Formats: sequence, structure tokens, C-alpha cells
Amino acid sequence: MKPIGYVKSPFKEKKEIPRQSIYAEDKRAVIEIEPELVAGIEDIEVGTYGVLLFYFHKSEGYELRTRSRNTGEVKGVFSLRSPNRPNGIGMSIVKFTSIKGNELEFEGVDMIDGTPVLDIKPYVEELNPKLK
Repeated sequence: MKPIGYVKSPFKEKKEIPRQSIYAEDKRAVIEIEPELVAGIEDIEVGTYGVLLFYFHKSEGYELRTRSRNTGEVKGVFSLRSPNRPNGIGMSIVKFTSIKGNELEFEGVDMIDGTPVLDIKPYVEELNPKLK
């Protein structure tokens, strides 16, 4: 896999990053899309939501059983949203706020500056399971 772009984030250190994008709805960042891929963002509409898949490039190692930051319980890594994972893939749902050339601005940033973006997918509410 090759990144499709990189995040320009206000967060320069890991300790500054909010735990999830919902805790940063007022924070904005930009994805600088690679020039040869710009046509791929042309139909993204400002005000819509998308799913960003990215690489936790600053995470160091992982443990298959780790302590939950929420509950303190020791749990399997695949039952947590820890950035320390075997493949280091992150996912956030964000709101697109502006598109200028190869720059796709969004709000809800929970990534460190320089984060490689692997893919962008539209968030379509009707295609997601209804929680009961």
C-alpha cells in the first residue's frame, strides 16, 4: 500500500491527540492528496462525512492483551481502539469542510501531523447497521 496523501494536523505530538474524532469536532486539519490522485476527490461534497483509513506511523509495537484506557480492564487488542495494533490501521469518521486543489479540509481530526492516509470512503448512514 502507498499513502494517498498526508494529514496536516494541529497536533504535533502524540500526547496532544484526542482519543477519538468525536472529541475534536471543533479541530480542523487538511489531507494533502498526492497530485496524481486529485481527480479521486473531485466529487466529495463539502458538508458530507467520510471514513478516513490511515496508518498509525508513530505507534511503537503492540501487545495482544492490553489495558483499556476507559475501564482499566485488560482486554484483547482487537476489542479496543488502541493505536498500538499488529497492522497499525486507524479509522475516523470526519466531516469535510473545504476542497481546494489537492487539499481536503476536514473537522474531527484525531491524527498527528504527517499521518499517512491510506483511503477515503464516503460515510453513508443507511449502509451502516442500526444499533438496537
